[in-house]
Amino acid sequence: MLHKLKIFYQDLINVSKLTKTNNKKKRVLFLALILNLQVVFDIFVILYFSYLFSEEVQFSNIVIDFFLERTYFLPLFIVLRFLFIYFEKIVTTKLQISIESNLRTHLLEEVFTRGNVSISDAYFYVNTLSAQVGIFYSTLATFFGSMIQIVVFTVYLLFSNSQAVLIFSFGSIILFFPTIYLTKKGRKYAHIAYESGQKISLDLEKVLDNLFLIKILKLVKNEVLNFKTSLQKFYDARLNDIKVGTANTLMPNFFTLFILSILLVFFDFVKILTFDFIGILLRLFQSLGVFNKNIHTVSSFHVYLEKLYEIEKNKKFVTSSNFIVNTELDEETAVIIENLSFRYLGSEENMYEDLNISIPKNQHTIITGPNGSGKSTLLGLIAGTFYASSGTVTSFTNDYGYVSATPMIINSNIRENILYGNEKNFSDDLLIDYIEKFKVFNEGDVINLDKRISNKMLSTGQMQKISFIRALISGVDILVLDESMSNLDLNSKKLIFDILNEKELTIINSTHSPEDFQGYDNHIVISIENNLRKVSFS
Repeated sequence: MLHKLKIFYQDLINVSKLTKTNNKKKRVLFLALILNLQVVFDIFVILYFSYLFSEEVQFSNIVIDFFLERTYFLPLFIVLRFLFIYFEKIVTTKLQISIESNLRTHLLEEVFTRGNVSISDAYFYVNTLSAQVGIFYSTLATFFGSMIQIVVFTVYLLFSNSQAVLIFSFGSIILFFPTIYLTKKGRKYAHIAYESGQKISLDLEKVLDNLFLIKILKLVKNEVLNFKTSLQKFYDARLNDIKVGTANTLMPNFFTLFILSILLVFFDFVKILTFDFIGILLRLFQSLGVFNKNIHTVSSFHVYLEKLYEIEKNKKFVTSSNFIVNTELDEETAVIIENLSFRYLGSEENMYEDLNISIPKNQHTIITGPNGSGKSTLLGLIAGTFYASSGTVTSFTNDYGYVSATPMIINSNIRENILYGNEKNFSDDLLIDYIEKFKVFNEGDVINLDKRISNKMLSTGQMQKISFIRALISGVDILVLDESMSNLDLNSKKLIFDILNEKELTIINSTHSPEDFQGYDNHIVISIENNLRKVSFS
């Protein structure tokens, strides 16, 4: 138990450094102050009602007597009580938002700098994981708040009626065991939900990336059924977590009312219990319910904290230094891959192992292989967007262009779309010349570079042509193509390759349709045998 608490505390410290949230300690202290004042006003409101209805309270002193003699404070205390509840919610939520926002930014930066994060994992980390860690910290704050409430209410009751408190304390000890059991069950279901959530992201990425293929092969029902199965496992785990969490929350309240009813009905405890004692006792066990709920949530969401810390610990396994730009590379060579091994973050197996390839300069090299064989990953390694786990990729240049099957079009004008990411200055005449050369629009159309466009206004072919212009206009040395011709007609393909052949370019082209490229120079074939990838070059 102590070992687990030590791990929990260490993870908390390590992840806290990542949140980069200002004044966390001050916010928590301010929250503690708010919760203390909230408890004080709770007690006074209960005392006022007890005094007004029965003219007696079980415990009194100079301060309590002073306020009870001035009942006109009651409305003010009620206003202040709810005002502090409001402040508590705002402070807690702002803390959660700040942590979540900072983590999302941090993880997005990590996705770009690490070079070993898949798209589905990146989406999961930035969106889901960050949100859950934010919830963890806000719950942790209210967890400490509920502890403060329990302590203050218990101290008051001990001064009021220690005999009755001892009876209920014995029951609280009994509650400890089902609380621990339910917390462990919640942790188990949270872990299942985490793993299922990751699988859902992977399934969704696969379906969306291969939407056309799935429809053409009439596998829609199969993929929807697989996705539904993953969702079912995820939501079953979530539901089970909520079941045990709700039971954990309700137990103290149920226990208090049940024992109280037994004492009042069968043991004539009415004589020794006052209205204020019962009121504060109920508030104490309400706080215990909140405490149980928070400890359940903190324990369950610690799964996400562990995963976040694992991401940070894995930094040492990834290095950008494995991608090298050497302008003095052999004149006939564009890229050399030597003894390369690569695995994605969180994966236990290498996708590539001991890979060695040399790609010639100013030639057209195509890459083919079945779905999931790692064609796009190999392109990413060649272009330096992914970094080898071991071995090196050496390129003669860092000037790369990229065109994919799903070209990036921003909701802006034509000029900004073409010049996206380009810091050079180009005349409008040059841009229009490229647009006309690629026949982006119908012949005779007036080209207005300030015209706003979006991916809904353009055909796939038009979007890909704009992507080609974007890639070529700055004079790249290596052009990386990832199924970039998959949605183009024959005339457009011929037009684009006629333009490409006019330039001194190294083209590295991942495709499912090598027959579309009769003029290629080299062929990299990726095959999978017994879960191992084999790469041949010809």
